[in-house]
Amino acid sequence: MKLRLIPVAAALVLAAGCATSSQPASNTNSDSADITFSFWGTNSEAASLKAIAAAFEQANPGTKVTTNWIQADYEQKVLTSIAGGTQSTVMEISNNSLAGFVPSFAEQQVDPGKYVQPNISSALQFQGKYYAMPFAAKPKVMAINVDAFKAAGVPLPSATTPLTLDEFKTLAAKLSHGDGKARVFGSSNLYYRGWLTAAGGSYYNADGTACTFGDETGVKAAQYVIDLQNQKSAPTSTDIQGQDQAQWFAAGRLAMFSDFGPWTVADFAKISKPNWTLVPVPGKGFQMEVDGLAISKKATGKQLETAKKFVEFAGTQQVAQDQLIQGNTALGVPVIAASSGTLEKVLPADRNLAAFTTALKTGVVGPSVVKENQVSGDAEKGMNSYTALGTGKDDVAKVLPDLMAKCTAALKK
Repeated sequence: MKLRLIPVAAALVLAAGCATSSQPASNTNSDSADITFSFWGTNSEAASLKAIAAAFEQANPGTKVTTNWIQADYEQKVLTSIAGGTQSTVMEISNNSLAGFVPSFAEQQVDPGKYVQPNISSALQFQGKYYAMPFAAKPKVMAINVDAFKAAGVPLPSATTPLTLDEFKTLAAKLSHGDGKARVFGSSNLYYRGWLTAAGGSYYNADGTACTFGDETGVKAAQYVIDLQNQKSAPTSTDIQGQDQAQWFAAGRLAMFSDFGPWTVADFAKISKPNWTLVPVPGKGFQMEVDGLAISKKATGKQLETAKKFVEFAGTQQVAQDQLIQGNTALGVPVIAASSGTLEKVLPADRNLAAFTTALKTGVVGPSVVKENQVSGDAEKGMNSYTALGTGKDDVAKVLPDLMAKCTAALKK
């Protein structure tokens, strides 16, 4: 989930008038053991988080968790509440946005050994310290149109071993046919940042102090995306503007859909034709988001102790982790081994939801960057304006290194 940040100064100005009406008054610095809990999400995602809160109350009789579902502008409203001193005791946060909130979050103790793989816990570290407890991961997998593969006489990819990027490119060409609005593309639109990760590159260096997307690997990944577009094996950003590619897949216009997150399961559960299944994303896979639960720095006394118990419960106990799955809807992939099978059983085995478990174990997580939305937004605007990653025509080998240098300079301001 990519969420927009606003400066804390702006949040101070907004505090009086922009807080969500469902925002509960802060109960921090209180002798009460009761806590408040803020989170974002769809109806089904909110249902998961409310169910986790209810399970905690049941396991801790007499303790109250007041839930605050913020349905829009989550980060802005959390910043507003922080500026006004009305923040919840516990707040959901994505690893992608963590760095911008660190001054308002309490440091936590996290045991990496409780999670499926080390990247899950390390995703919620900033400068070597944990500021949130992991509770859900969102790795990406790839859906394939089984009927399209059979019609083309092409063997299905492995259910467990990723295609190489060269293999994917060859398959996308073989599976593409037709013209105009009737064209069937071998692949969905290729999001550059995802395919950069698949190629072994990264947007930032390991500690988030420099941008790296304009290095040799980054340029090659960009050209790879453009080549598939030029060959009409994948639609351009202009082709798909204002359209849902999941609907394209359901209509049989895509043979491979490479942006399949756990939240997509519910939509695809409704698709019986074309026949489909899941396989790993090619190469090294796409970057994985990890969501965590942060504790307000203002929490003290009994309330702080309850908050610590709650985030530990949500992130490490099977009774809580199983609640990430509501019907055929998944807020995310459970991060503990005991709950791995919960998502896998949502649909028949031939849909291969087990691909998510594989992706979780190998998921790549990038560093959290304080100015992420501003920095990456400016870089991507340049890519889309000047190169064929968007609507431009300039050579990526010239544009990306220049954008990378500006990106790194922006990080250091």
